[in-house]
Parts: sequence; structure tokens; C-alpha cells
Amino acid sequence: MGTTIISAATNSDPDTGSYFELAARAALACVERSGVGLDEVGMLVNAGVFRDRNISEPAVSALIQKRIGLGLTYEAGRAPAFSFDLMHGATGLLHALVTADSFLATGAVRYALLVAGDTHPSTRRDVAGFPYSASGAAMLLGTSPTAGGFGQLRFRETSGVVDPTAWVALDDAGADGRSAMCVRAGAEDLVALATAAVRSCLDAEGLDGVDFAEGNAVLLAPVRDFGFRTRLADTLAIPSASVVGLDPSIGDPYTAAPVHAYLNALDTGSIDTARTVIFLAADGASAACLAYHPRLTSPARQKTHA
Repeated sequence: MGTTIISAATNSDPDTGSYFELAARAALACVERSGVGLDEVGMLVNAGVFRDRNISEPAVSALIQKRIGLGLTYEAGRAPAFSFDLMHGATGLLHALVTADSFLATGAVRYALLVAGDTHPSTRRDVAGFPYSASGAAMLLGTSPTAGGFGQLRFRETSGVVDPTAWVALDDAGADGRSAMCVRAGAEDLVALATAAVRSCLDAEGLDGVDFAEGNAVLLAPVRDFGFRTRLADTLAIPSASVVGLDPSIGDPYTAAPVHAYLNALDTGSIDTARTVIFLAADGASAACLAYHPRLTSPARQKTHA
């Protein structure tokens, strides 16, 4: 039994700037389109970083769990549910995927719901200086005898001391600290970090440019800048057409970006024939890469390498 992505959804409704609300709407849409009952979901993980009023307690996952009505009471025949936050910048969702995978593999839960997304803590949309677009995203994971599951997470981080990329300047914010946020870009080159993470993943999976050219593999690179995807493809020596990004109109959804890229790939048919889908997430401090196998690959179709 391998872990499989059952469904995914995003939400960027313009009537709210609340991450809690956007994530809850995405989560409910994700579960509804899956055909899985909400009472069958045993786990919720939040990977979003920027949230309403900079709330840190209780966990954001618990607040979203309450909003969607997941496992709030213990009843006979209903799976108990628990939730927690797992934040690691832009790469948080990939870390959440491998964490959920470990629970599903042991049978500790039957279905796991992951949410991500970000908003300005003031819950106002389009705040000057805040680079991320308000959105929520969700993925529902389960197991299937026909799924190949996920590979090992590969990641690269900047070396040495890393300066903060987001903080609240309390002296300047004064009494409005809960509605304030300062954000700056990381110092590291995204392409360099991403290339290192992806190459490690491709080596482990035994993939090369031919796999991407033939449609057997696709790389999801959810960075808004098209130039990033072109440079990354050139550096990796894979066709640029095999690197799927985001719709530019979305803006920069930050932690929700991998879900947006996955749905974009589904909509465009980019992963219809792919035996391996490479998830990539990166920011100026780290990059992470994770291989996903939607279907089992028979031994006869596996490549042999010297």
C-alpha cells in the first residue's frame, strides 16, 4: 500500500483576508471532492506560516480543525483526529507530506489532510511590502495498493548564520504588533539551492533528461518567476516544457505554492503519463524536493543503470 494524493484544492476568495477562513474553505472543498467522509480523516497538519494577527497559541491547525468540524467529538465508529503545525518556510508542505506519509504507512491514520497558505496578519489583502498573495490550499492523502507513494525528502539549506526573512519590528509597530509584519527576500540564489535539491532527488530516483523528454517524469517548480523555471531546466539539462509552474495571476502563494503547481499540472495534463512527479519548493533560505509515484512501476518498465 502506497500513499496517494486523493484530492487537492485551493481557495483565494476575495471576500476575506483570513488565513483561517481561506484554509478552512480549501480543506472542505478538498474533502468534498474526494468522496471521503470528513469523519474518516484522522490527521490535520498546517504548514502555513503567515496567519491572522500573528497568533501562535493555540496551534493554527487546531483553529482550522475547529472551523471545519474535524474530529471535535469522540463517537463510536468515528475516527479520532489530531492536528499540529509543521512550519518550514516555503518547504513546509513537503515536510508535512513525508510526515503524513509515515503515519499512513503504519496505519495510524487512514486519511491525512494537509493545509497551507498565508495572509498578512492584519487580514487586509494587498498590503504594501508584503510579497505573498492571500490563499489557502489543501491536500488529502490516503493509501492505495496501486500507488507507488513518496520517495525520501531531499533538501538544501543555506550554510552559516541565516538572518531572519520575516519579523515584527515591535519598536515601530507599537500597539499594532499583532497586525504587523516585515518581510525581506533571502540572500541565497534560488536556482542554486533548487538545483542541488533536485539533483539529489533525481540521482536517488535514477532519473535523467530522457525521462522528462518522454513524459515519464515532470518537475513541479512553484516559483512565480518564469525565468527561474527556464534557468532551472537549463541547469538540470531537462526540457523546459517538463517544468510546470504557477499561473502568474495567482501571485506568490508561498507555502501553498506546491498545491497550486500540482493542480496546474493536473489541469494541463502534464502528469497524465508521468510515473514520477517531482515536487519542489524553495525560498531564499532552503529548498526541498520530493518524488511522488502516482502509480506502481512494474519491474519491466524500470530503467537499469550501470
